[in-house]
Amino acid sequence: MALFISIFAAFMLIGALIGVLMLIPVQTRKAGLRLALFCIIILLSISLINNFFLKHKNEPVATITPEEYKKIKEGMTYDEVKKIVGGKAKSVEKVGHSSSKFYDFDGEGGLENDAEVSLYFVAGELSFKSEYGLITKNNQSELNHSSTENETSDTRNIIEDLVDKHLKNVSIEDIEVNQNLGHDKKDQYITLVHLSFDLKNSPATTKKIIELYSEDLAARLAEEDTSVSELSVFWKAPYIDEDETLAKFSYKRSGEKMVTSARNVSQLLN
Repeated sequence: MALFISIFAAFMLIGALIGVLMLIPVQTRKAGLRLALFCIIILLSISLINNFFLKHKNEPVATITPEEYKKIKEGMTYDEVKKIVGGKAKSVEKVGHSSSKFYDFDGEGGLENDAEVSLYFVAGELSFKSEYGLITKNNQSELNHSSTENETSDTRNIIEDLVDKHLKNVSIEDIEVNQNLGHDKKDQYITLVHLSFDLKNSPATTKKIIELYSEDLAARLAEEDTSVSELSVFWKAPYIDEDETLAKFSYKRSGEKMVTSARNVSQLLN
């Protein structure tokens, strides 16, 4: 494919030169101008295709080392991550809605040969990262798998109950509970809750309501489940935009309470 494009580009370059030469005689000037412009446009198109399509197609699949993993921070874009790791992910998976994606990488130079890294992006920014076997041994997580599964199930049930009882006109799209491997204490979890505010309302009112609902959920969850160390609440509002996540409110545990750590709100709610 690349060889064919190179040969075709060479013909277009020759055609452009012939067109320029045809500008000299008066009788072939119009035809020469058309030929030159046509070939130049084709050459520019080939250049754009090469830069924006073939470049990404031939981009190497990257692995992530423990040192690179530590450099990857929340809020980074996918392109910023690629600069750190030197290439693209081995696979990409959409989660729930178009603005959320999981990027999976193989680990390199970690504790396990089959180490893996997952990066979770929302609206183009890194929201959460996790690794298995890169800096944490897989067998340790396997030993605790049964108890961890029960605890995460309990957390989901608590969140579902809190939303049902206290958040009116709200439906749950997804609840993710992941072990917080960066926490000093064991059995601490990061919880990602995807909600939809289903009542038709103005953008400004919707913004106020979902912010209050997020704070209420964080406060109640802090009391109900002490294993949750971080909480992120993602909001959709179908009456404003059916597909996009319009807001994200993040909280971190501080003693017995949850405190706000980040707020990201779409301009559609302003």
